Amino acid sequence: MKKYLYISLGAMIGALLRFSISYAAMAAASPFFMGTLIVNMLGAFIAGLVLRKYHAREGHLRDFLITGLLGSFTTFSMLTYEQYLLLSYGEYYIFLTYLTINIVGGFSLALLGWKAGGSR
Repeated sequence: MKKYLYISLGAMIGALLRFSISYAAMAAASPFFMGTLIVNMLGAFIAGLVLRKYHAREGHLRDFLITGLLGSFTTFSMLTYEQYLLLSYGEYYIFLTYLTINIVGGFSLALLGWKAGGSR
């Protein structure tokens, strides 16, 4: 039962952080997809960092951080919706750039986080 409580608490915090960052990006008059890009890139780095430290361990901290917080902080569903919008607006160059940044940038930042995490 504790596992579910830790995941739920992390998910609540992650969702609120995600909303706050997206809201701040929107208030700064950034493109509509900037909030998602920021949280996904930040989430990829943090995931790499945390997984380096805890990938072989089970426990409440990992449940809280990975499944809960980062699971609700980052979002694949919003990414795909925003890509659909870019295509429907005829913004093909921005679509390809956004897709590339998310895939290559996300992987690169996860790897950087893994390396920054040092030894286990």
